Amino acid sequence: MESEIEEEYVSMRLAHSDITNVIHVLNRAKTENDSTMKSVLVRYCIIEYARPFTGSKGIFQKYYKPLKKDSIFPTGNADHEALIKERDERIAHSDIAAYKPRLHYWSKKDIFPIVQRSSHLYDNIDTLIDKMLVLCDIVLRYLVDRINTLEIDFRKNSA
Repeated sequence: MESEIEEEYVSMRLAHSDITNVIHVLNRAKTENDSTMKSVLVRYCIIEYARPFTGSKGIFQKYYKPLKKDSIFPTGNADHEALIKERDERIAHSDIAAYKPRLHYWSKKDIFPIVQRSSHLYDNIDTLIDKMLVLCDIVLRYLVDRINTLEIDFRKNSA
């Protein structure tokens, strides 16, 4: 890569690959009958979906800017926010604040169980898969448009 614009292009292509992979795995999850495996696939997809929205290291920039959610979801999107929050607070970091655990002591068994708040994101996993596919379609359309724009600029500059 010879410029920041080429680095942006590569970043867009990598994001395109991530989102395309999410779509593929989500479609596989839709057909999965084992609820544990379906949950694992969806959890993986949340990680992959969030990747383009997090910072990454580049060559020209110490940290490449993540996709701007406002460019893709100008009026906001609660489903997108829920996925990013799930990734950030539960999957990637296991933030105690997200789980709100309560420690108990049961003297008869001499144990210390922890009761924690679960994520309701997975309550209806098939609906979650459908929502994620819609989000992926929106992100993918944005990426394709941005990639095409950059390619037009590259063609003009090399002519």
